[in-house]
Amino acid sequence: MILDGKIIANEKMEKLREEFDNISDKYKITPELKLVQVGNDPASTIYANSKIKRGIKLGITVTLEKFVDITQNKLINYIIGYNNKKEINGIMIESPLPTGFNFQDAVNNISFYKDSDGMTSYNQGNLYTKNEMIAPATARAVVDILEYYKIPEGNACIINRSAVVGRPLAMLLLNRDYTVTLCHSKTVCIKKIARENDILIAAVGKANFIDSSYVTGKSTVIDVGINYSGIKIYGDVNFDSVYRVAKNISPVPGGVGIVTATDIFENFLNGLKYQLNHHLT
Repeated sequence: MILDGKIIANEKMEKLREEFDNISDKYKITPELKLVQVGNDPASTIYANSKIKRGIKLGITVTLEKFVDITQNKLINYIIGYNNKKEINGIMIESPLPTGFNFQDAVNNISFYKDSDGMTSYNQGNLYTKNEMIAPATARAVVDILEYYKIPEGNACIINRSAVVGRPLAMLLLNRDYTVTLCHSKTVCIKKIARENDILIAAVGKANFIDSSYVTGKSTVIDVGINYSGIKIYGDVNFDSVYRVAKNISPVPGGVGIVTATDIFENFLNGLKYQLNHHLT
């Protein structure tokens, strides 16, 4: 079965639009998400523009602040300034940042309730206590797919240990009673481990890296990878090879990515509700 992320994203968008409309009517505000981009990374620009378009569909304001020539300290000062503005309800730093910048140092200047990407150390730490009000959007998207298609709790192998995907996703899955194995570049016998698990989540960063030798007929495969080759996008999973063997598979595009884009706004909504409930906006 193909695990279609578009269906999930569309349903989420409808619910989000309704909630944002209700908030705008009740509080007479137009919520604002501030995007911050440093440099001219093409993929980063594409992602930022897609968020702006998605914001229009949801009836909220998404603005992009783009810096070409700026230092780490100046970036942090701008982040602090945006964070202190009550009319700005969410902030997201577009990645990757150029060489020489420290993403975590910058993002930690965002209040946890304005951290729409779920990347502050505070929100990451909250996952350990099952507080998932705001969670890294990509990790949340994987869980959304598993839950939507009712993939049962079992053994899950994640090939990634980053703070963006692997580590937070491991906690989200543990919170739902999955048994989790984290694999990475130093792991021995990854292929064997992957085949022994019910679920394989690939975030390797290499196009078509995972083939049918990593899966069995019982495998559910979630492809987190986004790799560009010209105008074409490839996942980390060789779809044609794995589709013939695996029980379930998510496509690229149309899988994790489109759900992630929606989950950023779910984080934004959860943070906005916190601000309204605590009179912070």
